[in-house]
Amino acid sequence: MDQASGLRTDGGATANNGGRIHLPRVISITSGKGGVGKTNVSANMAFIMAARFGLRVLVLDADLGLGNMDVLLNIRPSHTLQDVLMGDRSLSEILVRGPGGMLILPAASGVEEMTSLTSEQNLRLLEEFESLSMDLDVLLIDTGAGISENVLNFNMASRETVVVVTPEPTSRTDAFALMKVLFRRQADKPFLFLANMVRDRQEAIGLFDLVSGVADRYLPGLALSFVGHLPSDPSLTQAVRSQRAIAEMLPGAPFSKGMEVVVRSILSRPPRSGGDGGIGLWMKRLAEAGMEKT
Repeated sequence: MDQASGLRTDGGATANNGGRIHLPRVISITSGKGGVGKTNVSANMAFIMAARFGLRVLVLDADLGLGNMDVLLNIRPSHTLQDVLMGDRSLSEILVRGPGGMLILPAASGVEEMTSLTSEQNLRLLEEFESLSMDLDVLLIDTGAGISENVLNFNMASRETVVVVTPEPTSRTDAFALMKVLFRRQADKPFLFLANMVRDRQEAIGLFDLVSGVADRYLPGLALSFVGHLPSDPSLTQAVRSQRAIAEMLPGAPFSKGMEVVVRSILSRPPRSGGDGGIGLWMKRLAEAGMEKT
């Protein structure tokens, strides 16, 4: 709770009326390939931040064409971001409450048109976020996997990027590929390395050393930090089948305990400074990233 209090008092900007604008900590959760447990990480991280640290957390399901955060948490939204982009609903109308008090912006599923946003659609999201009156501590962005423009843009719009990596060779190589592309576009971005599905901390550190060694050789200047590890946990399957966050359903499970350590590690790091506005400024960064490719 001390960390939560500190997070709320860090940063902030002065509004035109002399008041204080609260700046949310914007963190993207991403991966080079699918199947590494990224959405489970996002859901449980959000639950622990909200339920155990008392933070005001909004999760953006940014896998826009294949969103599954709602399925993972057994939430049935009436509307999604597709309705917002079509002009049929506002962001405030599609927000849903998740476990632990977190808020979720659900994505569409099985909608091909959502996989690559146009500059006009990014601007539409900008307008909606600027009109969304919320005081948040953390905005978590659960991105898609890979190096599509959507994935890159959402990661570029965040202040910090958590890269989820497993011991699979393809996960390591794809994670490096993602970081390489992002580093070339945004050289000052800090990357937080999260080892998932590992036997123990020793394997996690070995995995980090492999990836960071390649980064040091081929991408000098890339800021990559080890933020923790999550063990392979058979009980995670039980939670997924029950459509619940394992941190809520089985707080004593190895994965749940590991996730709390990871959350503490992230919150103990000073938020990356920069910017002079609230959540609308974050969306301006996203819109600008989208317009750069057009």
